[in-house]
Amino acid sequence: MVRLINMLIVFRFLRIIPDIKLMALVASTLLDLVKNLRAYAGILMVVYYMFALFGIWLFEGVIKPPPEMSVISNTSMENITSNYSMQCGTYEQLEYWPNNFDDFAAANVLLYNVMIVNNWQAFLEVYSRHTTGWSKIYFVCWWLTSSVMWVNLFVAVILENFIYKWDRSHSCSVTEVERIRYETSVQFMFREQIKEPTEEELLCQLNQHPHLHLHW
Repeated sequence: MVRLINMLIVFRFLRIIPDIKLMALVASTLLDLVKNLRAYAGILMVVYYMFALFGIWLFEGVIKPPPEMSVISNTSMENITSNYSMQCGTYEQLEYWPNNFDDFAAANVLLYNVMIVNNWQAFLEVYSRHTTGWSKIYFVCWWLTSSVMWVNLFVAVILENFIYKWDRSHSCSVTEVERIRYETSVQFMFREQIKEPTEEELLCQLNQHPHLHLHW
């Protein structure tokens, strides 16, 4: 109870977030993402479901843990280490036995490890060793779909939402808001460094073009 009270006292500092403009902007961005990413999360769950079922169909029961794993004790773990000469960084040495395609929950955990690139080379190596080298296609396809596309898309959504809120927070009138909607965020950020040429400079450059002849 004392620890809970201390945590509640610490959480009281969250009340100052709305008073700090930048922190309030970050907090509102995260809250909007939680509200508006239901479609994104739904599609990601469907992709997880499809790849998990496909992985179970391909690799169920391929990797079998050693019989000593059924007895959970320090002595048995020592026997496993002593009986198996394992290369450092491999699936067996890292003891990734629960990460397999024997059931749906374990398949999702394995897919999550590959998505965040957590020693995913160990999974590629062990499944290509127990099956064929073509199994790497499955893991590479999942890595491209989850890590390259979905994770980067999630980061892009966060940045775009934050930049849009940042532009809105610095606007002072309706005209400014309409201008921000028309211009892209990159153009808005680098507008001060861009110098618009005059009409005389444009005409001078056009007349100097070797393949363009203007007739007035």
